[in-house]
Amino acid sequence: MAIRWLKRYIADQVELADYGKALPRAEPPTGRKVAVVGAGPGGLAAAYYLALLGHKVTVFEKDEAPGGMLRYGIPEYRLPYPALDKDVDYIRSLGVEIRYGATVGKDPTLAKLRTDFDAVYLSTGLPSAYRLDVPGDDHPRVLDGVAVLAAATRGEELELGRRVAVVGGGNVAMDAARTALRRGCEVDIVYRRRQVDMPADPEEIREAKAEGARLIERAIPLRVEDSGDGGARFVWNEAEMVQKEPGKRPVPEPIPGAVVTERYDSIIAAIGQGPDLDFLTEADGVEVRRMKPVTDRTGRTSVPTVFAGGDLVNEKKDAISAIADGHRAALAIDRLLGGKGD
Repeated sequence: MAIRWLKRYIADQVELADYGKALPRAEPPTGRKVAVVGAGPGGLAAAYYLALLGHKVTVFEKDEAPGGMLRYGIPEYRLPYPALDKDVDYIRSLGVEIRYGATVGKDPTLAKLRTDFDAVYLSTGLPSAYRLDVPGDDHPRVLDGVAVLAAATRGEELELGRRVAVVGGGNVAMDAARTALRRGCEVDIVYRRRQVDMPADPEEIREAKAEGARLIERAIPLRVEDSGDGGARFVWNEAEMVQKEPGKRPVPEPIPGAVVTERYDSIIAAIGQGPDLDFLTEADGVEVRRMKPVTDRTGRTSVPTVFAGGDLVNEKKDAISAIADGHRAALAIDRLLGGKGD
């Protein structure tokens, strides 16, 4: 039984005006204020549950619309934006304020938020795309996969050209490939391992291939070269999978002399993202380890009134985990502010 799709169908049938009939009522105002940094799934979840608990919530979002990766990383054909907007509108109806174009660290600073609010929840996600880490990866025709998807969301002209390579095997890579295909491009998905090793949802891989993407497996990137005609040459080494350690998955090893060069109009790098912690200063006192704020099981950082969650902290990197983090932190913040946290 397709439980996920049944849940989505049921939710899609409920009008915004009827949300209040099915969902819990908010508690009376507590007079306490909480700042949430980031209007992605984790930040919005925290804002929703904090508002239900009676706290006044202000969300600070750097982009011009809410949703985070749900809006700027997932194409509308997979997640219709009106459905996302419906949920956000209900959260706002609970009294949650969302301030757009707010770059925390500059205006306002975290120190300012800690002064003006009783608690702060950080849910800034993973906005910094990883580079290919090969010579020439700074070529102007090497594009950031998340940036391509965000540009598509904003309705911008992508100007990808005719032939496009998408490097990576996750859902962002599949979404970038399908976005390019739907703009008339010929797309190769280049992945260093096998299809069976790809972290993307199997249905996303199947659908990308069904729409016309060619999957090139066992291809280790070597370099990017200028093609001299406005495009770029992508050079990779064909690989074989080698079982190096018992019980662990095979690793790709380059086949000597099996070097392939293909010319593309655009090369989209979609091999993962990392955090941007520029908004944190040493004076803020938030302990960071391996590029992540250190938190306890409730999301509390080394600063008692500052909490963090979602992709910024956890390893799962999916919307459900981010929402769970936001819920858990909201209950902990409520207890911090004198509530029962239930």
